[in-house]
Amino acid sequence: MPPLDEKALSDAQAATAVLVRRGKVSEPVGAMVIPSQSGVLFPVGDRDGELYVNGRTLTQQWADSLRAEVPDLASDVARLQAMRAEWLDSSPEDRTLALAGSCTDPNCRTPR
Repeated sequence: MPPLDEKALSDAQAATAVLVRRGKVSEPVGAMVIPSQSGVLFPVGDRDGELYVNGRTLTQQWADSLRAEVPDLASDVARLQAMRAEWLDSSPEDRTLALAGSCTDPNCRTPR
């Protein structure tokens, strides 16, 4: 397993803390940390069904930017986009569990 980029993790956690303070998410539940040589992905879902990754809404533009910044995690970004689509289709009470149980990669630790 690659070493965890501690600075990238702390930056992602700080961005998530901002979402919590703004009331976008109640807490960083169901988050997963995917270590890599060049960063981490820290997804969190809000009450309205949006999926945030490293503190930003997982739009197509942000997903493309993540792929460019952390190319070794491109497949994980694609999986998160698929998760977001499923997340939007699920009922609000099922969303946290869907996110928490979705990571099967051995490099993924859930929840953290």
